Amino acid sequence: MVGPCPECGSSNVVEDDLYSQKQWVCEDCGSLVSEGVFTTTLSDEQHSRTVPYYESTETSKKPCPNLIKGLSRVRALCRILRVPGDMESGAVSLFERAYGNPAFLQVRLQKKEVLGGACILLICRQNNRPVTMGTISNLLEVELAFVGVVYQDLIKALNIEPSTATSLINMLESYCYGYKLSPGEVAEVFAETPRRLVERSTALAELAADTWLVTGRQPLPLLMACVYVAWQSLKPMGRMKVSLNKFCVIGGLGKEVCGARKDTAHKRVVELRDVLCKLGKELPWLRGDTVEPGTVAKLVDDILKHRQALHLKAMRHYEEELQLQFGDQLASSDSSAPPTSKAGDKSEPDPSPQSELSPSESELKGRSQNLSTVNTTEVGGEPPAGELHWGKRHLFLPPSVRPDKQRRVDPPVPAVTGDEEISDSEIETYIRSPEEIRKYLTVQQKLKEDGD
Repeated sequence: MVGPCPECGSSNVVEDDLYSQKQWVCEDCGSLVSEGVFTTTLSDEQHSRTVPYYESTETSKKPCPNLIKGLSRVRALCRILRVPGDMESGAVSLFERAYGNPAFLQVRLQKKEVLGGACILLICRQNNRPVTMGTISNLLEVELAFVGVVYQDLIKALNIEPSTATSLINMLESYCYGYKLSPGEVAEVFAETPRRLVERSTALAELAADTWLVTGRQPLPLLMACVYVAWQSLKPMGRMKVSLNKFCVIGGLGKEVCGARKDTAHKRVVELRDVLCKLGKELPWLRGDTVEPGTVAKLVDDILKHRQALHLKAMRHYEEELQLQFGDQLASSDSSAPPTSKAGDKSEPDPSPQSELSPSESELKGRSQNLSTVNTTEVGGEPPAGELHWGKRHLFLPPSVRPDKQRRVDPPVPAVTGDEEISDSEIETYIRSPEEIRKYLTVQQKLKEDGD
């Protein structure tokens, strides 16, 4: 401890730093009482630590402008989609992780903009939120395929296991409320409450799932087809003649939304009506009459009430018709087949039990064996001669295993080399007859006279 000032005897001594050297100075007279060493001692240096230059000049890193814009875009999309707060914070943190990933550093600005939508889509799928990829593409005004590419890159870059897609039924309710068909918004003939539309559309979507119409398909065109057929079936007399395009106009859908999926939605409407016709044909009071796709909307209510019974009945009748058809083909082939043995040949009797069966029993057993072979044919294999393709043996099939259309084979064109022999009859067709020569000379003479 420093003592009093030797000049004035004052004890008011304070510490004053001169650069890196400590000094003790008297405040009363200003005399230098004591000073410390300019450099540290060896013992002090053993406990010291070298500080790099970048640490001494380090400042807090600020996010780049594109990251700030991306975070605000993610929050805005979450508010548009009415996503809960926990999902919004999850999407923001996921976007920050993905933005700093090397896979998204040196990419185009458009891909970074779509990255926010892909993060929201991934969070929604993990939380079973009914948001589709088409909704994200419409909000960002980019192509659907580009959103899918960025989504796959996001999953691969962050090594995230993708969750299963949201079921069609969960998306149906929010999709139905997008149509402006409430009473007061459209004419009374076209008006329908959203609750009834959701109930009927849900039943049709479940029927489509039972008949393999949902497997491997994009959801939005199928949803549009279900809503359209459900809307027609609620008041069929006044709505059967309304086309899908007019329905989209009545429902207030934009041209870009309806036009992008118009062709695919038409195909789904045709497939859904085809299924309804197959089931409607089994209604008892129709007695097997054909049901037209244009008028099947009248029977939708009855078909949906007895959906499971009609489904089983239609499959059973189809199998019976197939077995009957196969039996007729087998009988015709047996009658036209040549005999396997001559009359003079003598063969020993077969000691197996099959030889003791009567002809009718053996024929029935052979047919049952052939039918079992038909049912156990491998998928994708070529059918044996005289048998139908395995895809035609079932009433309802997934779209991926339906039999392909046979390609048209052009008839072979004969190769003409120019060295073929010319027959006499063909040569005679090129020789003029005397009458033709006479007519030719007469016409030539008249032309010459007219020219003079």
